[in-house]
Amino acid sequence: MSERILAIIPARRGSKGVRRKNLRLLNGRPLLYYILHTALNSRRITDIVLTSEDEDILTYGAQFGVLLRRRPPALAEDAVPLAPVVRDALAWATEQRGAYSVVVRLQPTCPLLRPETLDRAIDAFLTQDVDTLLAATDATHLMWREENGRPVPDYPARVNRQQLPRRYRESGAFLITRPEWFQAGDGIGPRVSIVELPEDEGLDIDTKTDWLVAETLMRKLRIAIVTAANASLGMGHLYRMLTIADALLGHDIAFVAVDTDARYLALVQEHGYAVMEAAPHEVLDRLAELRPSLVINDILDTTADYVRHQRELGAFVVNFEDLGSGADEAHLVFNALYENSHPRETHRFGHAYFCLPEHFAHVPLAEFRDPPQTLLITFGGVDQNNLTCQVLGVLPRVLDAVPLARVDVVVGPGYAHDAELAQALAGLPRAVAERVQVQRSVRNMAKVMRQADVAVTSNGRTVYELAAMGVPTISISQNDRETLHLFARYNKGVRYLGMASPRTSEMAQAALIEILTQPHVRRAMREALLQTDLRGGLNRVVGEIQSEYWRWKNAR
Repeated sequence: MSERILAIIPARRGSKGVRRKNLRLLNGRPLLYYILHTALNSRRITDIVLTSEDEDILTYGAQFGVLLRRRPPALAEDAVPLAPVVRDALAWATEQRGAYSVVVRLQPTCPLLRPETLDRAIDAFLTQDVDTLLAATDATHLMWREENGRPVPDYPARVNRQQLPRRYRESGAFLITRPEWFQAGDGIGPRVSIVELPEDEGLDIDTKTDWLVAETLMRKLRIAIVTAANASLGMGHLYRMLTIADALLGHDIAFVAVDTDARYLALVQEHGYAVMEAAPHEVLDRLAELRPSLVINDILDTTADYVRHQRELGAFVVNFEDLGSGADEAHLVFNALYENSHPRETHRFGHAYFCLPEHFAHVPLAEFRDPPQTLLITFGGVDQNNLTCQVLGVLPRVLDAVPLARVDVVVGPGYAHDAELAQALAGLPRAVAERVQVQRSVRNMAKVMRQADVAVTSNGRTVYELAAMGVPTISISQNDRETLHLFARYNKGVRYLGMASPRTSEMAQAALIEILTQPHVRRAMREALLQTDLRGGLNRVVGEIQSEYWRWKNAR
């Protein structure tokens, strides 16, 4: 004989913490909607009873096709516990539909309970030798209790939380039992078991603060970030996506890493994110597994078909630095490095959308020093033209003109010119070589940049990072794509030398000597950089992603 399972949802008019909360709109729907939706989508529940003394609540419940029990006035008082309310609804429903073998009490105050979680709990109750199954959340903390009017410890020893005995807080999400335990008492039989719920599903709305928390949790997104990092591409895309992910902390985030080296996969895991490896042709399959509500692509140019397939999965699609046909299919595109005087409505261009890595917010700006002391040379993770060695070659003449105390050279993990670098360093005069310090794969570039009076770099994201620190910069494009990055062309804090060429060394030498020997030039460059708002870009990008997602979602 199959089990006949009755769900009972008590929903009265009154409420102390949040007035008339059962019909108050939570994320656009009455609070009561969510538990009704959960019960109706359960595959195990036979019938549902909504019990209330409130006409508005019963009228609202009628549209869902559930059984409606008009609660006797005596059972609607503030001091009445839930057990007699459930007992009354159980007796009434039994008269209407016949006997039930299991009773499930569900409360509207737990709107985040998922149908599949409820069904797993019912299955557990039916297979375990228990009388009652309760929902609970982890409440293991250093607790105190009142004894004779004074607070006393309610723990055996003052240890770290992980070493304390487990404690649980009962949630109103569900109580599952046999009818006789409500007929005889409060629904708690002698043999009790607990289902520990995730913190969000076990949330009870009792206060206005709980309401705000629930509304925030309901807006939690499932996000898939598609990016790549390897010796040829560098790490810039991955670092930006880690910055974005950290700014979206609290959402369910997973990375899909395309042709990404193992050391970069480990970096994602160190940041606490799940990561799935994928070849280019496997990305859509990985996304189908993840079922994201939002996909963020940071893999340079995409195709229209690629983005259309992501949209067909039901995802809102956001692309970064995309100049391919897929940019026209994406819901939102950010190109911080490129400028466009007539962008599409869905495109965001320019420095205002640069995502400064989080650690830059913790490091003070570089100070203006005269005389200057430190030169920084850094050409990104790959440095395809080995511009590092070209600039090292002009150091003797530069240091003859300006006796700097130090030259910091930073190369990335994809730098493949170690032999040439060693040769260039060996060819420097001893007095120059002693002032050169080479670092690889620096974790906190902001600290290094803060020590610089002038920097030489390629025409990519590093220009923005140096600008945010107020460091006068000489910029050189490594390839045709970098020539499209226009910030260095129009900002007076950057001296742009164009595409790398045989004249690059000569031009870099002249620019360095001019800037380092003239304090008023460096000061004017620094002030020009600091007039640009680069520190608000991350919040701007994250805010637009979320607002545009919900605009799209609510319009569907």
